[in-house]
Amino acid sequence: MKTLSKSLVHSAFQVFSKFRTNKFSSFFISLGYLIQSEGYYNKSKSKQLDWDRIDLHKYLVSEKVGANKEIVFLEFGVFWGETFFIWVGGNKNEHSRFVGFDTFVGLPEDWGSVKKGSFSAKGKVPNIDDSRVDFRVGLIHETLPQYVGNLQKHQAKIIHIDVDLYNATLITLIHLHPYLNKGDLIIFDDFFTITKTRHEYRAFTDYLLLHKTPYQPLFSTRNGQHVIEIL
Repeated sequence: MKTLSKSLVHSAFQVFSKFRTNKFSSFFISLGYLIQSEGYYNKSKSKQLDWDRIDLHKYLVSEKVGANKEIVFLEFGVFWGETFFIWVGGNKNEHSRFVGFDTFVGLPEDWGSVKKGSFSAKGKVPNIDDSRVDFRVGLIHETLPQYVGNLQKHQAKIIHIDVDLYNATLITLIHLHPYLNKGDLIIFDDFFTITKTRHEYRAFTDYLLLHKTPYQPLFSTRNGQHVIEIL
């Protein structure tokens, strides 16, 4: 029986060895993260919403946060500024600040099947006539370290992460970690995906391995968004 079992295992590995090792490993790694993220979605105590991203942001700025609260809104991955406009227009506090981080020339590398250079705004930052707005143009690992010194821990922060890529997401979380405070919100735009689980979800889990940050899941959508609150 043992000999037969070994023979079957050997035959199976002969079949699998015909695949390129990196592709074979990549498939199972991605599958593992997909299973983990689905488990997180189903077991999380977050409120599951049947909303698109626009409805979610409108709700957050008007109901969850409130139009008159002083906030620092940080958006990573601005593109044309669709969600950025929602927060600037929805928050009326004159002391609030809105800072967008982006290269504005598209993804610096492939994001799964989405190719490098996608989501390009052709180098143009959104045209917003508001003195509370600031844009930091360039790669996040270069622009964010230069900016974080402007933050204070006690400030109420809303952080929107829509950079898609693993490295940029993890870098963002690590650099902002010292400034996170109770009540701060982090909005992930592509947390739950079928084909790209090795990016925002993976970056968040790796961040938690580095920093045991207490948080509460608030909202999740099947469109990919996930909102957490720092405790």
